[in-house]
Amino acid sequence: MAALVLLPLVASNSEPMTAAQLIASFEGFRAHPYWDVSRYSWGYGTPAPGPTGTITRDQALAELQAHSAADLNYLQPMISRPLNANQWAALLSFAYNEGPGNADNLVNNINAGDDQALAAQWRLYNKVRDTAGNLVYSKTLADRREKELATWFA
Repeated sequence: MAALVLLPLVASNSEPMTAAQLIASFEGFRAHPYWDVSRYSWGYGTPAPGPTGTITRDQALAELQAHSAADLNYLQPMISRPLNANQWAALLSFAYNEGPGNADNLVNNINAGDDQALAAQWRLYNKVRDTAGNLVYSKTLADRREKELATWFA
């Protein structure tokens, strides 16, 4: 079922895009490692082996797809409500960014079909830690959550 990550999602007024492309559009590509909160990352935000090295776009896309497939395999058994490709894409983007443990916090509202409560809960994940370790509002994350929700409801 991991192939679901590659299913096209329907975006209004544009060409169809895959869930992997949606995630890549949020993450951006970086060929060299960079410090990302608590680890070195590269490619489309996947863990890098350390502070040096290079990853190609093809390698990075393969890592993104493997990471998303693992998230799908983790979340899919918990979801009892049928989800369309857009809904899976939105949920996998959220899981990719916030971690599958945070994504499973959405499962009860997903399964209940309570999209209003789901949207309210989804929007809570809009904070990052500042240099002092405090959680602070991030417009970038808030914008990503809104785009994910727009995909969910498309």
